Amino acid sequence: MAAAHSWTLNLILVWIIADTTGKTPDVQVTCIFSEDCVLPCVFEAVGDEIVYWFRQNVLIHSHKQGSGLLDQPDQHYNGRMSLFTEVISSGNASLHIQKSGPQDRGKYRCLVTSSRETSEHFIIVKVEAPICSVSLETTRLSGFEEVKCSTRDVYPAPRVTLFTEPAVLPDALKTFTRKTSDKQGRYSVESKIRKLEDLTYICLVQSFYRSQTWKTSLQEKEIFSVESQDFNIPCKAPWKLQNFTLTWSFTKGHKSSTIYTYDSLTQLSSSVWKEKVRLVTPRGQGGDGSLQLRNPLRLEHTGTYTCILSALQTKHEVRTRVNIIPMTAKRLSESSTQWWIPAAVITVLAITTVAAIIGAIKCKVGCSKSNQTHVEAAEMQPIRVTDANSGAPSEDTCLTEEIA
Repeated sequence: MAAAHSWTLNLILVWIIADTTGKTPDVQVTCIFSEDCVLPCVFEAVGDEIVYWFRQNVLIHSHKQGSGLLDQPDQHYNGRMSLFTEVISSGNASLHIQKSGPQDRGKYRCLVTSSRETSEHFIIVKVEAPICSVSLETTRLSGFEEVKCSTRDVYPAPRVTLFTEPAVLPDALKTFTRKTSDKQGRYSVESKIRKLEDLTYICLVQSFYRSQTWKTSLQEKEIFSVESQDFNIPCKAPWKLQNFTLTWSFTKGHKSSTIYTYDSLTQLSSSVWKEKVRLVTPRGQGGDGSLQLRNPLRLEHTGTYTCILSALQTKHEVRTRVNIIPMTAKRLSESSTQWWIPAAVITVLAITTVAAIIGAIKCKVGCSKSNQTHVEAAEMQPIRVTDANSGAPSEDTCLTEEIA
């Protein structure tokens, strides 16, 4: 049905352009890998038409009204290509290709001849296996932690770009990209960079014809909170999202469960933790799916919380390791923080007092020695006494004064 609908639209487009310009332009058709594809070719029916289909100037199919198949087509296309014979009489010579693949790419020519006129149409055919999914994960296959972005079963080979925010020099990331193909020609592409701390890893995967661009990102962090105290677990995409879904899961040990979901289109949410959690930003505006955890308990709510924001060809994932510490630990920490200043002051005062006492003792001892030295020096001086009559000093007078 999808193939029939596609070629019907192409036919309508061709008819409109032909009527307005008087000339049929080249038509571009993209065939989906391993699915049926229709190449349009319309003409004004007379009744004696002969239809020829060429690929790269090689005849691949021919048909004459009233007699059916003319020449045996190339064996390479035999059984996979056919015309809608029941509608040729009405002017439709479209070619049906079964299970299209890389070998069907190229330029096709539809030539219709009749007794009245000859018409010619050119069709450019592309074959594409679209991107269906993109994976972004952490690995340790190279001996150290890496972040790997990969996609599979794509044709032609897509372009994969893996980088970080904030940006880091390529030498530090050790970027490595590999492309491989299977027997049918579809590609698997993976790109790896070294994992560093506190970074957001972003991967862009673009199809060869640029008809698709997938975006995915990954962030890992660790936070600490106190028991019974509300706190927020951040989860915000690097780009704005519309019509997205939000899923929060909780992992403890080897057990994982979904705890909260939200759909921005229907604005419906559900939670197995009831009133325990709520969105920080109402309706997750702008792709902000941050969650508030209320009255958390250390034993029940310590673990890993994973947030996934998903939209069309877009995904953002945040893994947060949450450590909840007891309230007593916080009080002890606060107490030690409050008392270290008085303790330091007391210590300084004690040291100062001891230093002052030691200084005083040293000073007293020094002064005592100084006085003793002065007395000894005085005793070593000769004693002179002044005579009362002559005014000269005498030994008796000096002795009397000393005694007094």
